[in-house]
Amino acid sequence: MKGKREMPDYYREVYEKWYSWFSYICDPFVKVFCFLFNGGFGGERRWRESIIEWINPQPGEKIIDVCSGTGTLSIMLAKRLGGGEVVGIEISPAQLKIARKKEKPDGLFFIEGDAQDIPLEDCYFDRGVICGALHEMPQEVRGNVLSEAYRIIRPGGKIVIIEHNKPKRKWKAGLFDFLERFNPEYPTYKNMLKCGLINEIERAGFRIVKTNTTSWEYLQIVLAER
Repeated sequence: MKGKREMPDYYREVYEKWYSWFSYICDPFVKVFCFLFNGGFGGERRWRESIIEWINPQPGEKIIDVCSGTGTLSIMLAKRLGGGEVVGIEISPAQLKIARKKEKPDGLFFIEGDAQDIPLEDCYFDRGVICGALHEMPQEVRGNVLSEAYRIIRPGGKIVIIEHNKPKRKWKAGLFDFLERFNPEYPTYKNMLKCGLINEIERAGFRIVKTNTTSWEYLQIVLAER
């Protein structure tokens, strides 16, 4: 597929270079963001717990965290699951290095790899989550990642996707657009907003169950079913 040929060059030029240093401040950055946009102290934990409520993990299930970053959400998921299996897949060695240093509950595994080509069988997982990663990818790659997520989640299984959103109020949209201009992934962020996250999720084959916004409408959260 075109996207699978495109990603290595894009990864080396943008993603790998960016996360070679940003991975060290990623966790503090998320804490500051959630402090500002999710109710002050404790905002990050409340935000991640709300994501887990959307995922609704059940004992014994298999769950994949696609583009798992520094692993915090994967760890919280594994603790909440209390049995079963959580797999985090991440392409950045720098991100994985930090994730693997954290306390790892039983049943949690991290894989270094491209989310366009997950080395697990069809319909392996009951649920999945992609948190804040799709906007970093070119359009073709986003499509490949969503199609791969569709492949590995069983029929009737669910996926939760958290991504950037364009708020309805112009001042909010302008503020967030300004902030994103400092991000090297600004072009792919703008392209995702143009294409429409819901459109891309449905194009991969998923059925939308419900949606909502969070963090001053800066983020949207989508629950979809295979």
